[in-house]
This record gives sequence, C-alpha cells and structure tokens, in this order.
Amino acid sequence: MTQQNSEHPTQHIGNTILVVMMDVEPGHEAEFDRWYNEEHLPERLEIAGYVSARRFKLEEGNGMLKYLCIWELEDASPLESEQYKMQRARPSWIRDEANKYITQRARGLYQQIYPLEGAFEDHSGSYPEPVAR
Repeated sequence: MTQQNSEHPTQHIGNTILVVMMDVEPGHEAEFDRWYNEEHLPERLEIAGYVSARRFKLEEGNGMLKYLCIWELEDASPLESEQYKMQRARPSWIRDEANKYITQRARGLYQQIYPLEGAFEDHSGSYPEPVAR
C-alpha cells in the first residue's frame, strides 16, 4: 500500500519478505526479464499468501548480484503450499530457457524484527545524540 504525505511518500510492506538476487549472462537479460515479468511474477502472485513483488536492477555497488526481487508474503506458508509445489514441478520452456543464463542466485526469507508492525518512518530529522561508549 502506498501512502502520500506532503513531504515523504511511503510504501508499506508486510512482515515477511522473500529476497531473491540473481546474475544473468550478458546478452541474455531479455530472456530472463521475459520469464520473470510475464510468467514468474503473475504465477507466484496467484498463490494465496503472496501479496506483492517488486523487481530492481543494480545501479551501483560491489559484491552484489545485478537483479533483485522483493516478494511480500503474509507469512512463510505460501512456500510450503501445494500450489507452489505444483508450479515448481510444472514444465515451462520459458523458465528453462531463462535458467540457462542465470549464473548466480541467492535467496533468503526474512521476518521483520523492528518495528514490530509497519515501518520506521521518522522524517523529522530530530534524532537522539549518539551515546559514547
């Protein structure tokens, strides 16, 4: 859900996210993007408990994989569902073609730890002074 206030737009994500990062052989990004955008995203979002997904491409950084997808989930249960297992087992020529060019991947399921709900959105600029150790 995106909210707008006068100074700072915010986007709220759920308390469980699945982060997927990948690198793709140069020259084969079109096949990868086609699979991800036209098949993978819509397919996964048909599963109950998947809420949303956003894809990103690295602009700058060291030691990071080039493509990132952040999936918002209600909880971890969609990854154990029968529909998820059926989708993974279903033949797909577009997925098979795209997977030929994926050179690295990393995947992690994250549970929010702070704040307990929502997002930290203090835009006041008034922060406590650091405490000396």
